[in-house]
Amino acid sequence: MANVELPPLDPNSLPPIAHASTEAAAPPDPRDFPPVRNQENFNRPEHGLWCSPVTSWSAAGAPTATAWTSWLAHPGDITGQPSIHAGAHTRITAVTPLPDTLIYLIETQADLDRLVATFPLPADHLMHRSTPDWEAMASAGWDAVYVSAAGLEANAERHVMTGPSLYGWDCPSVLWLRPAYRLIPPQAEASAQKEPPSYG
Repeated sequence: MANVELPPLDPNSLPPIAHASTEAAAPPDPRDFPPVRNQENFNRPEHGLWCSPVTSWSAAGAPTATAWTSWLAHPGDITGQPSIHAGAHTRITAVTPLPDTLIYLIETQADLDRLVATFPLPADHLMHRSTPDWEAMASAGWDAVYVSAAGLEANAERHVMTGPSLYGWDCPSVLWLRPAYRLIPPQAEASAQKEPPSYG
């Protein structure tokens, strides 16, 4: 059961999202979902499933790019060059939450602070000040975390070793902690397309 102190996002408010992979990779079947794992030296977990908002569509209504593939083309670092992975992730698979999915929205500093306080890592964990216990959050019944553009802007520059921080989260993202999603078949993408809500 989800912690009642954290308000869930209405799944219908989630913007259209997709998973980007290479053409050689299989679509992210929920039956093959890899359980999320905390990392010792990083504020992002290992495994789970990473998706991001769709940024462009084909004429037929299929997603052709996401916030992450767009970031790869323009990562904004001092080199001014695309990532070495730019252009490699051309399989874009539309994903949609199941009706009763529990999603936590991070849109402000307070949202992230509340999450870290609700699911704290052990005090001896290197990341205990900056990141929640993702495994505990999944065990408590939460299915995903959505970091909006506003949430990323509010938290990305916070110092990762001294307090809650999303440093290193490259773009607006949906981190799936549990497989509470389904893949949208290509023929259904046009009918599923909708205008994303504005989160700032």
